[in-house]
Amino acid sequence: MLALLSRGRSEKVLEKMFNKGVRIVLVSLFSTVTLLAVLQIFSRFFGFPMSWPNEAMRFLFIWFVMLGSGYALREKKHIVVDFIGGALSVNTMKVIDLIMHVIILAFVLVLIIYGFQVVEVTSLQTSSVLRISMGYVFLSIPVGGLLMFLYTLLNIVDLVQGKEVRS
Repeated sequence: MLALLSRGRSEKVLEKMFNKGVRIVLVSLFSTVTLLAVLQIFSRFFGFPMSWPNEAMRFLFIWFVMLGSGYALREKKHIVVDFIGGALSVNTMKVIDLIMHVIILAFVLVLIIYGFQVVEVTSLQTSSVLRISMGYVFLSIPVGGLLMFLYTLLNIVDLVQGKEVRS
């Protein structure tokens, strides 16, 4: 934990590279979903509807949401109800933010643990059209949870170091 608190320049560069990789994956997933939607529309328009793009879009969108939730957590892009922030001191807001992040960590740990159990159970089931293991689809839960866990830890480090204060 002490190593996390004393993040140096190389760790910041590594985090920027990691964030860029996550953004590339997110853009790729969303672009693929969009292209599949266009493909499905044109295939129906020209009279030969395909069923596989619908299932592929659904599975890719699940991955997009789970990974995007982790990224949004780091970038502080989630919806926030902030009606008492202006009335409280900076130190009180820091404590509230810290408690909130610890609660998020607890939830994400549950998501990771039970997500891997769901993957194990669903790995024998195959999707109806693409015939791929549903374990690959449900793997988005623990992978997204791990990303959320990592980013929440980084948010806590920033909070402790005084880099992040909501007001």
